[in-house]
Amino acid sequence: MNIIFYSFLLFKPLDKEITFSILEGNSLNKILYDLENEEIYFPKAIKLIFTISGTDKKIFLGKYKINNNDSLYDLFKKIYYGKIILKRFEISEGSKIKDIFSMDIINKFCLNNEDYKSCNLEGLIKPDIYFYDRESEIIDILKISIKNQKVLIDEAWEKRKKIINNLSKTDILIIASILEKESCANERQKISGVIINRLKNNMLLQMDSTTIYGLKNFQGDLKKKDLKDSSLYNTYMYKGLPPGPISNPSKDSLFAASQPEEHNFLYFVAKDKCTHEFSTNYEDHLDAIKKFQLSK
Repeated sequence: MNIIFYSFLLFKPLDKEITFSILEGNSLNKILYDLENEEIYFPKAIKLIFTISGTDKKIFLGKYKINNNDSLYDLFKKIYYGKIILKRFEISEGSKIKDIFSMDIINKFCLNNEDYKSCNLEGLIKPDIYFYDRESEIIDILKISIKNQKVLIDEAWEKRKKIINNLSKTDILIIASILEKESCANERQKISGVIINRLKNNMLLQMDSTTIYGLKNFQGDLKKKDLKDSSLYNTYMYKGLPPGPISNPSKDSLFAASQPEEHNFLYFVAKDKCTHEFSTNYEDHLDAIKKFQLSK
C-alpha cells in the first residue's frame, strides 16, 4: 500500500509553474525548505532518495524551472542532473566589443591577463551564441570567445595567399573586420581583393565603415563634414589600414581577408544590400554611382 502511495506522490503532476534558485552554500535542507514555501513537499521517505543517491553532495548551482506537468520525480531529476535554465548570450557578427561587454568586465579581464594589458580587444571576440547561468560567468564567455577567435585567426593566417605575404596577422584581422561591415558573405573575397589592390596602389581606402567607427557621435547618416574628421580611422584622409579592427569578424570574413580574390578592381558601389558594382577605373565608378546611388 505504501509503495502505491509513494508512487502516486512521486509521479503526480505538481500543477505549478515556478522558478527557484540554488545558490552557493545552499544545503539540501535549505533547498527543500524553500520548495516547501512554494507548497512543494517531499515526504521523508522520498527525501532519503537525495541522500542515498548522493545528490546532497553534488548540487548544481543555478536557476531551475518547474512546469505544470512536472512531478516530484521530474523535479528530483532536474536537481540531480543539474538541468538549470541557461541564459543566451549572443555575440553577433560585426559587433563592437563595447556593445557586448561592460567596461567593468573588459577591464577585469585585461587586469588578470598579461597578454592583453593594452586591453585592445576589438576584433578578438568570436561571434557565436554562448549560454550561461550566473552573471559571474560573463567574464568566462569573454575568455572563451577570445580563445576561439584566436584559433580562427591563426588558421586564416596559416592559409593566407602569397599575394598578402607583406601583411601581418593583425592586418588580416583589420581587413576582416572591415569586410564584415562592408559586405555580405557572397562578395567578401572580391571586396578583400579591392582593399589589397588599393593598398598596393597607395590609394586611400575610403571606407565608410572605418570612418564611422572613428566618429565620436555618429548619428546614423555619414555626412561630408564627417569625411574631414581627424580620427586615424578616417580612411578618406589617411592612407593604409586603420590602426585597429572596427568589429568582431566572422570566420567567413577572416578567411576572405586571408584569401582575397585576385582581380583588377579598385572601386565598388552598392547596388542593393548584398551586391555591388565593381570598377577598374574612376570614370566607370562615377557612372556606377550615378546609376545605382544618385538615381535612387
